[in-house]
Amino acid sequence: MSITIKEINIPTIECDYENIIILPTNFTEQENHTYQSSSLSFYKYAKQSLEVDFLNTPELLFEQNSADWFGPVILITSSALTQNPELISITCGVISNYLSDCFKGKEQPEVSLKIVHKVTKTTKTTEISYTGSGENLSELRDAILEVAKK
Repeated sequence: MSITIKEINIPTIECDYENIIILPTNFTEQENHTYQSSSLSFYKYAKQSLEVDFLNTPELLFEQNSADWFGPVILITSSALTQNPELISITCGVISNYLSDCFKGKEQPEVSLKIVHKVTKTTKTTEISYTGSGENLSELRDAILEVAKK
């Protein structure tokens, strides 16, 4: 399992979102946004438990054929956390349940996903990359909580 935390500059994302936002894989670019192919099914699943939306309507999907699960890039803003302090725990729980349901009766896949945290429009953005088992998402939750405290 690995968690990488780094600050990035992305001027294109507004910061007043109060929902979970699914970002395209190339969210730092201005156009031709491409979403992970898993984004659509995750969106439909997560919509049952979370207020979730896309940054823009998915038109291009990026498919990676592998035994691994490549999850969507998820944006969580400070304003969303202010509205719902349990949002990170709920989101990690939804991801865990989604994986359990999708891979029921199969070996759990290696999971790769990114969480992007933005405090305000003018501050830097933090990207948290997670690679590991779907069973270790509590480690991801802890990393997001630590970043959100700063």
